[in-house]
Amino acid sequence: MEHTSTAAQGTAAPALCATDPRLLLNAFDHQFRGFRSFWFDRVAPAGPVVRPAAQGEELERASAYLAGLLRRAVRSLGGDCVTRHRALGLDERLTDFYADEDFENTYATVMGRPDVILTESGWKFIEFNFCSSTGGQVYAHLLNELWRQLLPDTALAKLTLADPLKARGDMLRTVLEDLGLDPYVALVGYLPDVFLTDTGGSRRYYEIEVDSLRKSGIRAEYFDTDEFIEALGTRRGEFPLVLERTVPQEWIDAGRGLDPLLRIRKCGSAVLTPQSSYQAANKQLFALLSKGQEWMTDRDRAFVQQYIPWSRGTREETVEFEGESWKLDELLRERRADFVLKRSDGDQNFDVHIGSRTDASAWEDVIVKARTAGTWIAQEAVHSTEMHADVFDCDRGEYLGISTRAVFGPLFMGGRMTGCVVRYDVPAPGNAAPGTAGSSILGSVGWYAD
Repeated sequence: MEHTSTAAQGTAAPALCATDPRLLLNAFDHQFRGFRSFWFDRVAPAGPVVRPAAQGEELERASAYLAGLLRRAVRSLGGDCVTRHRALGLDERLTDFYADEDFENTYATVMGRPDVILTESGWKFIEFNFCSSTGGQVYAHLLNELWRQLLPDTALAKLTLADPLKARGDMLRTVLEDLGLDPYVALVGYLPDVFLTDTGGSRRYYEIEVDSLRKSGIRAEYFDTDEFIEALGTRRGEFPLVLERTVPQEWIDAGRGLDPLLRIRKCGSAVLTPQSSYQAANKQLFALLSKGQEWMTDRDRAFVQQYIPWSRGTREETVEFEGESWKLDELLRERRADFVLKRSDGDQNFDVHIGSRTDASAWEDVIVKARTAGTWIAQEAVHSTEMHADVFDCDRGEYLGISTRAVFGPLFMGGRMTGCVVRYDVPAPGNAAPGTAGSSILGSVGWYAD
């Protein structure tokens, strides 16, 4: 594979949006009934963010290659799950969550979503999250379904709008067949994890997933975590495969006890995704790849140089950056605006600190925190190119065309990109008070073929 970037050179396709404001707003209210979220409080997407198909093809190839690199990187840390766990400095309370080695190795990266920025020089991966709880699956499904209903046929004819839930169902059928299991999936979630409570029909968020699994030919039921624990008392053995939509480390960070999640892991069913998914997602692997490892090929090194920002673990004392030798702490202090410090096992932007948005005193505290933990990484900040998006101002009832910066999230399942979400910023309204913050909204990407 030649790593030829089309991202910076490609010409963006024309913007596409629904034309009737009332139709769009009513469609949003219906599509997201029961859980219309903070993503669309004031401003909603007016259509997909449209990018050239060649950019999407490159992004898919690069995501698949990076997933393979991360698998090799984590396995280089030790011969078994617990050894690798400890090499990464992960929470010791999670060592009981691992299944057998073959299952862990086979399915660790079967499902995930990287965060990728389209810079002036091309795609740059800033992290890669692997787990069945990867965000954006339901939203990409619903948004793309909405655009297929509202956009004209002439536009849709040249636009690829993937359905990640259908693709996930197809992938799970393959997993069930490979494991010799009946086509039945218990989907286990926890409403507060998706910022919902069990009122007002909010369970619909997960019921959409169950409905899609059934359309894929899989019998499926949804259980909230406590419900599934209760069901194990009378129905143990009935669940061939569990798709667990919870993250153990998030439960630790939230002060919740791990016993319910451990009981799910040990219920006798195959549980996706395995605990090793969080090893493959650990940001310290980006630092290992960026630094270079003996097992890497020339092709691997060329890939990393093109697609991964300079990254180093905070255990490092001395580093090379832009051809100069630095004490890492001094580099971070003197070039604060050029770096991001990240906790390696965090999620949902937890403990991600951007130097350019952090004053010097607070940044010094972050450096100390990162150094003390020893498991954080420092990563060179990369910047999104400006791109066009059409949005709908819900309060004013009008469309706006904006220039924005974005973070792309290609949904990666079974080795393929199966849809892509995108988070982008919308400035505050022109009549807002000075200093009013803008909105961050979630959209989906349509890949446009000329």
